[in-house]
Amino acid sequence: MRKEILITNYYPEKLKEARELSGLSIEDVENEGLVDAEQLSLFETDNPITPIDIFLLGLLLNLYEDKAIENGKDKLDISLTSDIMYPHPNGLQYQKDIVNSNNFKGFPYTTNAQGNINWMTTIKTPQGKARMEFWQEKLISFNLEATNVMEAGFRQKVAFLNHPTKQHVCLFTGQTLFIDYRYPAPSRIDLINKSYDEAFKYYDLDILQLASVLYEIDECKLFCEVFNISIDFKELPELIDYLQEEYINKEKRGYVSPGVMSNSPDRLDGFHSYNSDVRDVCDTGRRKENLRRYTQDRRVYEKWSDGDWKMADRLYAEFVKNGVSPDHIGPMSLGFAHRPKFHPMTSKENSSKGNRMTLNDVKVLIADEDKGETVVSWHSKFIWDKLKNKVKVDEDALLLSSLMRKNLHHVLILLSIIYEKGHQKFLEGYLNPEYSFYDYKFEGFNPMTGEYKNVIRKEVTGKNQQNNVERYFRIAFDTLVEYMTKENRKGKIWNSEEIDKEIELILEPLASKKYDEAKDQLNKILSLLADLAASNW
Repeated sequence: MRKEILITNYYPEKLKEARELSGLSIEDVENEGLVDAEQLSLFETDNPITPIDIFLLGLLLNLYEDKAIENGKDKLDISLTSDIMYPHPNGLQYQKDIVNSNNFKGFPYTTNAQGNINWMTTIKTPQGKARMEFWQEKLISFNLEATNVMEAGFRQKVAFLNHPTKQHVCLFTGQTLFIDYRYPAPSRIDLINKSYDEAFKYYDLDILQLASVLYEIDECKLFCEVFNISIDFKELPELIDYLQEEYINKEKRGYVSPGVMSNSPDRLDGFHSYNSDVRDVCDTGRRKENLRRYTQDRRVYEKWSDGDWKMADRLYAEFVKNGVSPDHIGPMSLGFAHRPKFHPMTSKENSSKGNRMTLNDVKVLIADEDKGETVVSWHSKFIWDKLKNKVKVDEDALLLSSLMRKNLHHVLILLSIIYEKGHQKFLEGYLNPEYSFYDYKFEGFNPMTGEYKNVIRKEVTGKNQQNNVERYFRIAFDTLVEYMTKENRKGKIWNSEEIDKEIELILEPLASKKYDEAKDQLNKILSLLADLAASNW
């Protein structure tokens, strides 16, 4: 699962130019299902520049390139990293810090007309040859067993040993990652998420941090299966030491990845300008194929969540564009509403917490509910009401998280059965398309607290908003289609004859379109599902 990385260092007019050259209208792009027309219009507006997910930016350029060819136009001669994006201030500052470091004393470099460092060169240029002499001297100073820095594997070793901080700032996102092999490979994160039913994101936690989080759940039993670890260890520190030595220090490829790939001597510091978390979008040769796996965060639709999702999305973006990771106090993946209230966190704190609640989270949710706020979605209120007051310590909150997650799987299976029988109209009554017809701006927003002085709500109506509604419905019901498959029901289905019988009883009023009666019956089934989950308390 990719983490969302919002940037503002891009040229809206270039993004618009690429779309127009492809022959696509804003409505055409919306029909492709990538982004709604209203949002795309904001991305193309000069003042102010609206934050955009860097992966969505790459996906849009992919679309424009393909459609230009389909429409018989010239191949787009627009580069994502050279034409549409420009360097992030943090990335430029990193470059200055590198050349001013003692480790790079005497390194030959020049600056351009803007005063920025000419970071890239090739071995064949005079400057490239001078740089090679620098790296050769470093090879000798580190006493490595090689006669020439160009010998296989030694350019990367020299660049690593010479790096002053062992942390690299991405030129295009401004975010920092370590340069060693400490991040679980994306394929391993996918397996971890499947094994633990979690939502960890690529390049958020290193393997040591991930082990520390999962040790609290099952003492890393499933973690060890995913990472093919067979040693016996009694305590977490033993496992941490083993991972440091056997996975990070020995660069166990296929299991761990570096925060940035080596690119010595072409780049000044010996590493790519972009970090590994955005390699798929910044590397032109990889972008076409690897971004096909990109999906926007559509949990509000997929989890059938209550709450003003439009206002929540807008507030979420306010956090991210200020470099703060917003934490859902009640995760949608547990059945809570998507509401405009978040706790500010760092990205790593948010990822390590995942969809697990703390005692404090439960207290905040109960307090907000007492104020009249809707904190949990209609389908999960039954289990929430049964168990919320039983939470006394953090361990109770973790148990509640687990039970609510399992309950939501049951809910979606139940809804998929109703949908499979042809009763979409009944289910549409539980969705909230009306929020599409409003937009929001926050005045006096403080990203460190999440507070704001005032919110301005603006009504927006028209074809674009109706398209948003249709997209909302499509994603919600596509989720139910997925839950119809045996694979997605495997290990998640209830084993209760009573519940099976009650499901049969809801089909008759649905067939007769007696929706009030069907709603009462649905609530009865949801209550039984909650009882089933609560029995494991």
